[in-house]
Amino acid sequence: MKGIVKGNIIIPDSPAGLIDGAEVEILLLNSEDPICGIWQDERTAEEIVKDIKSSRFSRERSINL
Repeated sequence: MKGIVKGNIIIPDSPAGLIDGAEVEILLLNSEDPICGIWQDERTAEEIVKDIKSSRFSRERSINL
């Protein structure tokens, strides 16, 4: 969800669909680099690499590098 801040209030760009009193967590993006954000994954780097490699498949052709 994205939005803007006006004073002490965050105004979402689109309806949030939340009930009054719902607890939310706000993660700020770096305003100088809008691509920068926070990676939300509890896995270790090794687990992520293992997951990536296990999801790949080959058409059974040899590739020599």
